[in-house]
Amino acid sequence: MNLPKSATSEWLSEVIDMTITASGNEFRIKRIEREARALLQKNAGQPEMCWLVLSFIAFLEGNRGDCIRCVEAASALANHDVTILGNAATLMCDLGEPELGAKYARQFAALSHSDPRLAINAARALYGVLLFEEAADVMCVRNAESLLSQDDGFLRDLSDTITLFQTAGVHAELRQALLESATSIVRATGCEIRRARPVRYFECTMRYELFVEESASQCASVNFAIAEGLVEQFEEAYPELITFVCRPLASFTPRGISIEI
Repeated sequence: MNLPKSATSEWLSEVIDMTITASGNEFRIKRIEREARALLQKNAGQPEMCWLVLSFIAFLEGNRGDCIRCVEAASALANHDVTILGNAATLMCDLGEPELGAKYARQFAALSHSDPRLAINAARALYGVLLFEEAADVMCVRNAESLLSQDDGFLRDLSDTITLFQTAGVHAELRQALLESATSIVRATGCEIRRARPVRYFECTMRYELFVEESASQCASVNFAIAEGLVEQFEEAYPELITFVCRPLASFTPRGISIEI
């Protein structure tokens, strides 16, 4: 079984690299998919890793339903594996699935307390679904902060963001409800979210970017629908603190933060 295990690790590294760099080789992706599915049919190697590889392939191809199904298959086989859970959390966050992202991020965080490196990755995943306080709690792991480089602004952003939202009384449940509603509105317009991330915008606000395969003018229409929908659904949507905006996928630039392997 050594060969299949080595193959799945190589495939996973390849598809993760494609995801991080926002690039892809269609021929190579199809070949990896065929070989991973062949291993699953033979019940050889590590099926949970094959499912994880297939989840990345579905993500790269923009197939939301398949990505979710493959992630769920992988986690069902290995729900205490940090590789599976860390990647599942990141994929669901990037796919604009905050409820699933939070689920896997919390499971990942629960297994990361003894490892500062994993704790940082878990905190980033929690931050991605606006669970700032939980992210800070995870970062309290011994020596976690010391592993971040001097130019990594994550700790500063995390601390400032917590202060910002706590001062305004915008709790985690409301933040997640706003995010869930925004992503639902985007999909209701017929757009599929291909990437998603929160970005600190100036010093006193946050912008949650949702990337779709649409033109700038279409994104403007979707942004209007988001703003209108949130005003209708919430007594107070706090646009002065956080805004949810659609952007063309073509404008997405990788940030260089690796996904947990």
